[in-house]
Amino acid sequence: MRGMSRKPPRAFRAIPLVALLALALLPAARAAASASQLTIVQDDKELVSAGSAHRGVRLDELKALGVDVVKIRIDWRGVAPSPRSKNKPQGFSGEDSREYQAGIWANYDAALRAIVQRGLRPYVLLGGASPDWGGGKNGRGGRPDAGEFRRFVQAVGSRYSGTFSPSAMDPLNTLPRVDIWSDWNEADLKGWITPQYKNGRPESPKIYRKLVYAAHDALTASGHGGDELLIGELLPFARSGHTDNKIRPLEFLRELACVDSRYHAFTGQAAKDRGCTNFKPLPGTGVAHHPYTLSGGPDVGNSNRDDVSIGELGRMLQVLDKLSQRHRLESNRMPVWVSEFGFQTNPPDQYAADIKRVPGFLGQSEWLTYRNPRVASYAQYPMVDDRIHGGSFQSGIRTSNGKKKPGVYDAFRFPLFVQRRSDKVVEVFGGVRAGAPGEKVTIESRLHGGQYKKLSGGTVQLGAQGYFDRVFTVSNATQRQYRFRYSGSKSRGANVHG
Repeated sequence: MRGMSRKPPRAFRAIPLVALLALALLPAARAAASASQLTIVQDDKELVSAGSAHRGVRLDELKALGVDVVKIRIDWRGVAPSPRSKNKPQGFSGEDSREYQAGIWANYDAALRAIVQRGLRPYVLLGGASPDWGGGKNGRGGRPDAGEFRRFVQAVGSRYSGTFSPSAMDPLNTLPRVDIWSDWNEADLKGWITPQYKNGRPESPKIYRKLVYAAHDALTASGHGGDELLIGELLPFARSGHTDNKIRPLEFLRELACVDSRYHAFTGQAAKDRGCTNFKPLPGTGVAHHPYTLSGGPDVGNSNRDDVSIGELGRMLQVLDKLSQRHRLESNRMPVWVSEFGFQTNPPDQYAADIKRVPGFLGQSEWLTYRNPRVASYAQYPMVDDRIHGGSFQSGIRTSNGKKKPGVYDAFRFPLFVQRRSDKVVEVFGGVRAGAPGEKVTIESRLHGGQYKKLSGGTVQLGAQGYFDRVFTVSNATQRQYRFRYSGSKSRGANVHG
């Protein structure tokens, strides 16, 4: 979540375990789970900016880890000609990618080709920074011009339609097709759209709404009308005292859909001020969200009901359903895509969660998304830590020097979470991200540091996307530690939660 302060977070109350325990008491059947959820990884510095050899190594690793989707951001400002000029270049239409900076486009071409060649699915986030002539402000924030953004999106959509060749000398050497798209990045944050408020009312939803319509029209015109088009890419919360810089995600969605806190459509001057006159339903097939938590992990919730971290995705789904019922969305039962997520670790970030706790946080987070059938994906951002500097991320599965992050790397490879149901009953959730349906894992437990032993009925088959989720009755269930074995490897040990 770019732009978040690195200062120690203020204390928030913990979420009561009632909601989690209610889930844990569900029957063992998995029909209601999101068993087919996709795994998304984004790391533009490793997969776009890096040289081809390094990119190939990283993509081979993601393939071996079982990742499904690789997300990249095509930066409008980065490819635009004369991005610092207030005046659009003379004779520049913006609808043809060949008018942009060819050398920078080449990096995106190479990255997308390499992604598709490995059988991975590409996901493109459109924009996030505007050239100054397109409404930008020195590369941060600004008020993107929807008309110019539409032209940019049409250029991108045409380039990655599956029929475009960047070389007239080699017309058959076409670029791959992209079929997952999202509009802008964290439009509810000042660093990406400015202003967030105007005269005390939310302004960024008004700006962003125009971008959503523009992107939809441009993608439809360039042959992508049937693709996944995700809106949002929202940050999860706003801290008290910083509301001028951010808008809480659920308030942002309501304002985007031109309704008030009671889901009544804005009328009169309120509608005019918000650009809601003659509102038409919002296009899109899902909402992309960045449900980061505070350093205490998934159990540390947000007291404001308009905030949504990983344990509160149900709040967002409820809002989407209410908007759908009021005909504010083109799609019904819109899913949520977790499109950016991870946990800052200490080390190296002294204000973050102790690295020893993060594997457990990751397992719990993935369990929470798995248990919700309307959550389409789980995400890891980035793959490799940034070096420490303001606004950087240390939430990767590798350290900034490329080493596997202790405990965290294996927790991504073999997610595991154990939930208490009673003193003698536990639910064991886990997965082999690279595993195939039908392959077997063996679940084991131990007491007080003793030897691990196989649980009765502990040989289970992997389901879709390599997940398993089973309930076991065992003596002293909550005092045990659990793990699983797979093809000569073993997961980390996990204590019982709850």
